[in-house]
Parts: sequence; structure tokens; C-alpha cells
Amino acid sequence: MTTSTMRGLVPATIALALMLGGCVNDEAKLSTDTLATHTWSLIEATDAAGKAANALTDGEQAPIELIFQAERLRVANACNNLSGNYQLKDTTLEIGQMIQTMMACEPALMAREDAIKAYLEQPLAAKFDASNSQLTLSNESGTMVFQASEKQPEQ
Repeated sequence: MTTSTMRGLVPATIALALMLGGCVNDEAKLSTDTLATHTWSLIEATDAAGKAANALTDGEQAPIELIFQAERLRVANACNNLSGNYQLKDTTLEIGQMIQTMMACEPALMAREDAIKAYLEQPLAAKFDASNSQLTLSNESGTMVFQASEKQPEQ
């Protein structure tokens, strides 16, 4: 290849790499407005070892849902009603101490509640994939993937 050919290829190669990089990364900036616009239904969960977190996803119950409001998070479809304050700091979601009702439920539902609380007690790395409307939350407990749906009216 001649030097003039190489000079022409370098800028074209850089431009192509930048364009392809933009296509591969569908992550969008996550904001509290994005969180509050949707109800987030759990579709997949893994534990710290990367294995399926069955306590969160197995059973006949409706999927766990996260409902964000102004600085407040509510967790639906666990045994008890759970809620707590939250802050989104760049790509980190921090949830304050959760409060809950104190009903007793079947063992599988109690295990589900214990599992979701364990995930939410630690700061979570938060990623939003706008192309799939998915929110991924991860920390030392594991990873949870939520699918966005239109926010349901408050009950």
C-alpha cells in the first residue's frame, strides 16, 4: 500500500469505529424522571455467583415491581408492602432504609421479600438501555433486569 492510500484509510477507519461504537452502546442517561415514568417489572435476576436468583423469579406470583415516585420507591408483589427513600447519583441508585408492613405469607413469598430487600440494601449500579426499555441494577448481591411498562395509576 502506498503512503497516500494509508493516509486516506486512517481517517476513514477512525470515523467507522466512532460510528459503530455509537450503534453498539444503547445506554441512555438515567434520570429520576425516567425512573418515575414507568413501572419496572423484574424479568431476570442472578445472584453474586451469576446463577439464577430463583427466590426472586420463581413461583406463580406476579413479578416484583419497582414503582418510583419523587424521592420514594415502592416495591410491589413481595409479601409485604415495602417502600423507602432513594437517590440517584449519576449511575448509582441508593435506597434508604426500607419500611414494610408485617404480614406473614407463604414461605416462597417470604423468601422473595427477603431476597429483594438484600439486593436493595446496598448501593446499586444502574444502567438504562433505552432501545429495550430495560433497567439493570447490580451490586455485590447480584444483578436484576427490569422491563419498563407504562406507569399504573396510583391505587
